[in-house]
Order: sequence, then structure tokens, then C-alpha cells
Amino acid sequence: MIFVLLYIVLLGTDIFTKQLVVNMLKPVGEVEVIKNFFYLTYVENRGMAFGLMQGARWIFVIVALAALCIIFNILRKKQFHVLVRISAVLIAAGATGNLIDRVRIGYVTDFLRFVFFGHSFAVFNFADILITCGTVLLCVYILFGERFKK
Repeated sequence: MIFVLLYIVLLGTDIFTKQLVVNMLKPVGEVEVIKNFFYLTYVENRGMAFGLMQGARWIFVIVALAALCIIFNILRKKQFHVLVRISAVLIAAGATGNLIDRVRIGYVTDFLRFVFFGHSFAVFNFADILITCGTVLLCVYILFGERFKK
């Protein structure tokens, strides 16, 4: 039950932040938050990370749906370690948030942009953060899982 609640809260946060960005940031395009470092930048991303595979919308939809089926199956089974289940929730919430955008409007709304040493990093969103954190947590478990079992 706690995993379902966490999923709903995280997905709701993603949907809320994207709607806020569309309502408030789309008209102005970009707002500098921390000079020469952090910007809120409105981007309509029709590809994947770093803008790769532009226009492959339905491929992303199919892959996301397949991944969500696997993830929800993991969440149903109690034998998986709590770290695996938390990582699954993070990945599922992020994947669902971006999937909703792709199906509903044809692109993903990205808005977080960082500049490191004068070079702009890819613009991303809250769902991307969830997917990344969930993946890192899952990798930590895979690499060091035996230590968590003790």
C-alpha cells in the first residue's frame, strides 16, 4: 500500500510541475534562477535524453508500456527487497509521467537546465529525476545487494 501511495504522490508531483511550467514558463521561455548555473527553461522534447530519436513517439510509448508491465509485476511480488521495490516505484512514476505527456500532447515537457563550466547540460524534468534515481538505486542494489541482506 505504501508503494502505491508513493507512486501516486510522485506521479502527481510530476504532472503538477509540468502543468505549472506550461502555465507560467511557456509564455516567457526561460527564467534564470541562479546566475550562470541554474535555469528554468521551457522545452518541448519530442525525443529522448539529449534530444535523441526525435519523432519516435510511438516507440517510446510501446517501450514505456512494456517497462511498466514488468515494473508493476515486480511491485506485486513481496519477495523483492524493499530497495528494488522503491527503485521500481521511482522508475514507474517517472515513466508514467513522461508517457502521459507523450500520449496526451505528443512530447515531454522539460524545464530544468544546468550550466557547468560554461556548458549547458540537457534540459530535463522531475520524471527524468525519478527514473535516474530509481535506476541508480537499482544498480546499487545489484552491485551491493548481498550487504543489504545481512
